[in-house]
Amino acid sequence: MLLGGCESFDRDDLEGLRLEGVDAVELLEGGISLWKGLGLTERVRAFLEEGLARQWADRELDRCRDLGVTVVTVDDEAYPDSLRRLPGAPLALYLRGTFPSLEGSVAVVGTRRCSTYGHRVAHDLGCRLSQIGLAVVSGGASGIDGAAHSGALDGGFPTVAVLGTGVDRVFPRGHEDLFRSIAAKGALVSEYPLGTEARPWRFPRRNRIIIGLASRLVVVEAPKRSGAMITARLALEASREVWVVPGRLGEGVCEGSNRLLFDGAFPLVDLDEFVGLNGQRQLSLFDTPSLPAPTRSLQLSEEEKRLYFILRDRGERAVDNLAAQGKMGAADVVRILSLLAARGLVYPSGPGRWSAGPGI
Repeated sequence: MLLGGCESFDRDDLEGLRLEGVDAVELLEGGISLWKGLGLTERVRAFLEEGLARQWADRELDRCRDLGVTVVTVDDEAYPDSLRRLPGAPLALYLRGTFPSLEGSVAVVGTRRCSTYGHRVAHDLGCRLSQIGLAVVSGGASGIDGAAHSGALDGGFPTVAVLGTGVDRVFPRGHEDLFRSIAAKGALVSEYPLGTEARPWRFPRRNRIIIGLASRLVVVEAPKRSGAMITARLALEASREVWVVPGRLGEGVCEGSNRLLFDGAFPLVDLDEFVGLNGQRQLSLFDTPSLPAPTRSLQLSEEEKRLYFILRDRGERAVDNLAAQGKMGAADVVRILSLLAARGLVYPSGPGRWSAGPGI
């Protein structure tokens, strides 16, 4: 908390910092010799000395109490277990509101400059997840994030916004009412001290907390270079399922999210199908899933049977191969593969490639 309290810091001040395995009390009581050994710059060391002299931590806690903000440390029972297990989890969280149940929670992220279609999908997805009692986690930003939070509030279940500012700040400015509603019915969360203003580098860093609070990630629309793509990478590293809403070819707003589909993410092509999963674990993106036992009672359409038997009889195939051999469009192939995957009959076996499971 002490390091985060200096608004004049930037990333260069923290370069070379080696704090892994160092107890917080040891850090504060170690003095200049320990701080030098850890790689703290003179600027950071001076701030630590000043903060200790002015009892900054005690004053910060007093300010939190005045504002109704709770500080939850990694050792507290209220600290989410899923986040605690994540490498690099923050030692403390500022919480405005109350954590809802995070069992089966879904992170919904995407670009700030989303299309009308993307905004509607994010809102509808947030609403439907909320209606079945699943928490929606997002970043509180404009665009996709805001739409997902608004949808969740409309659905009646609490939502969680992980901020790149202090929880006493509103960014973007137009989200005053949204943040007020989230705090009243769910939680505004940040690892940054009170008064921390928006800085570009803080938002990518807070994305790891979004992943730590969710069991699955949905990317609605994301350019190739965007915070949502960073979140997707973090999800892969944390072994979270990644789902993507397919976008139109040639549109920069979804160029990155479409690339995730090529790399093996699950295509979200039907909100009812996705919401119907109700938090159950689906096929992993990282290891071969355990597939259901063969059954002849499963009812499949002619197109579903056609794709399944191509994969079963001819082996692994890419989407374009399946489109040619199945004599259907690529968009239809993606949709049908998603339905087959939800039933455990096929799974992504490589970047843009699919394989069949047991027979039917």
